[in-house]
Amino acid sequence: MTPTSEPDTQPGYRALSDADWLAYESCLKGLLKVRELGLLTHHATEAAATLHQIQTLIINRAWRWPLRYLPLMLCRGPARSGADFLRWRNQQNNRSGIPGWQTLVQDSSQPPAVREALLAIEHDRIVFNMQMSVITFILRQIRECSVKIEDARKIAAPISPATK
Repeated sequence: MTPTSEPDTQPGYRALSDADWLAYESCLKGLLKVRELGLLTHHATEAAATLHQIQTLIINRAWRWPLRYLPLMLCRGPARSGADFLRWRNQQNNRSGIPGWQTLVQDSSQPPAVREALLAIEHDRIVFNMQMSVITFILRQIRECSVKIEDARKIAAPISPATK
């Protein structure tokens, strides 16, 4: 299952809906109930892949309108963890776009529809980044626990009944 990707025909930014998050939420079901690390890895990796689809959806919707007409970009920003978070970038100097976003949202000369769209995009960006952070943390924990379990097995191997 993938996030809804039907063409956007309505003007303006269309914020993510419950249907857009449904595929991601279904990947999370049972994630923390699983005790087998291989299965946990599968579920978490599937959830991360679905998040990347949601990320593309947010970027495409934002670029269509209003960002195409503003000096601001919403783009993927890689982190040291390997995750790609959504970042605002200022098109004029390629620096962090948060100050530019704030200026545009507070600019009374911008049409209300543009300011509302920017607020909706920021909401989706914050929620997406939170979800990406959680999944990245879970994947890191799975990797670390896999190493610990393997180390424990190696330590216990000489005393295992199978070797006597």
